[in-house]
Amino acid sequence: MLGLFFTLAMPKMTWDSHRYAVDVMTREIAVDLQRMRQHSLTNGTADMDGWTLSLRKDKYVIMQRYTVHKTRIYPKGITIPTGKNGRKDFTFDGKGRPQSDMELTVASSGAQPYEKKIIVAAQTGRIRIE
Repeated sequence: MLGLFFTLAMPKMTWDSHRYAVDVMTREIAVDLQRMRQHSLTNGTADMDGWTLSLRKDKYVIMQRYTVHKTRIYPKGITIPTGKNGRKDFTFDGKGRPQSDMELTVASSGAQPYEKKIIVAAQTGRIRIE
């Protein structure tokens, strides 16, 4: 009886772990973006301070000018599209507004794909997860 229960529950547990990994990665990136935005607002000198969140093929990096403050490798099965050149950078100005198109998708690959989006409003810099 127990074997049957675990056999039936295993695909659901695997699916939930992929969803969990996407949710955690999405929240972590959103929090890092909020910290960068807050730093830009506090200093008001984003151009001179130069904080950047750079999405790469297999990781993301937070840099202040040329100093790396954080590197986070994506969990297995998680992808974040970066475009043709393999890199997408996010920065904020001194008023907390994004300096580029600020929408990114965190997705899991596999039999049952799952994704979350992070969207930063162009005028206000408000960060939301959908």
